[in-house]
Amino acid sequence: MILSKNVADQIVKELSQIVEQHINVMDIQGVIISSTDSNRIGTIHGGALKIIEENLPELVIESNDQFPGSKNGINLPIAFQGAIIGVIGMTGIKDEVYKYGQIIKKMTEILLLDSFVREQHLIEQKAKDRFLEEWIFGRYEVNHPLEFEKRAESLGIDIKTKKRLMVFGLKKGQEPVLDDLIQTDISSSIRKYFKTLNQAFMFRTSTLFISVINNSTDEQMLNIAKNIEKIVAKYPEITVYIGIDSKDDKPINISFKNANAALLYAYKSKIHTQIFDTLNFDIYITRMPKDDRLLYLQKLFGDINFNDIRETIELLRMFYLHEGSLQKISDALFIHKNTLQYRLNKIQSLTSHDPRNLSETYLFIVAIKMFDSLDQ
Repeated sequence: MILSKNVADQIVKELSQIVEQHINVMDIQGVIISSTDSNRIGTIHGGALKIIEENLPELVIESNDQFPGSKNGINLPIAFQGAIIGVIGMTGIKDEVYKYGQIIKKMTEILLLDSFVREQHLIEQKAKDRFLEEWIFGRYEVNHPLEFEKRAESLGIDIKTKKRLMVFGLKKGQEPVLDDLIQTDISSSIRKYFKTLNQAFMFRTSTLFISVINNSTDEQMLNIAKNIEKIVAKYPEITVYIGIDSKDDKPINISFKNANAALLYAYKSKIHTQIFDTLNFDIYITRMPKDDRLLYLQKLFGDINFNDIRETIELLRMFYLHEGSLQKISDALFIHKNTLQYRLNKIQSLTSHDPRNLSETYLFIVAIKMFDSLDQ
């Protein structure tokens, strides 16, 4: 392990809260990489070099000119897994600092071990994230099945049992939450929660949290979603929207597409959690390319602009909401029934289809849904 400046800074910060004397941390080249005396950072500590070169258990310096770049005090090697990786030093008169020597050495090595464990955990997490991403978005398991299985086994990920996917995104008002500190804090809490579940994993993209969970019932998935909402609730200004794949068995890349489609519908419907449903036409619309949806509206209404279509769509929405009752629609829109008839006739003239004709109703219902998906 290399003693990094970040780790050295953490050691100095922790120890400076316990002792009043100046603390210095030197790397394997004897350079002071962190110190409570900022003027000494980047200079060579001759006493540290002597400890490293001669493998000394400690070195007491009794005068400032005894070694180049050194001051009186005690210096001890920082050992990790049997090897010296640096030196910790405390400035001061021998009688005042010597009693602290072994204490600061032990504390330093404990802090170092804690840092190492956290670093290893981060490396393992990144390896899992990379594996999950390749599994969902790539074809690694098809092209290299044996190697893929070995990697999964080494990471503790069971790829043989059925899975369900859950995709969620964070929004503040209408905008996605891109603040990395907030995303990291939330993902850390969710990962901690996922450890209480059997085979539940998660990784992040720039805007999405993607979870792979052992095959569960809809009720169990909704319960997980509720717990995720509780975690995010610590940020009251942020709303989490969740899309869940359907329970039927399918390749994991299809599961992701379905869960993502459910998430897009959750955004549109403002219902925080949605489960993919093959009978839900709104979900299918969100999966259609935007250009195809625009083309549908242009075919039906002609080359009028989006805002002109909006007025027509709102009239059609009220028409079907009130099941074609001219009186109820007129009252809702605060217009005369004759005006309403005129507008309906205008739609018929514009589209060559009559919204009052039952056999043509589906054309306008689809148009409303297409428009809403684009307006979102």
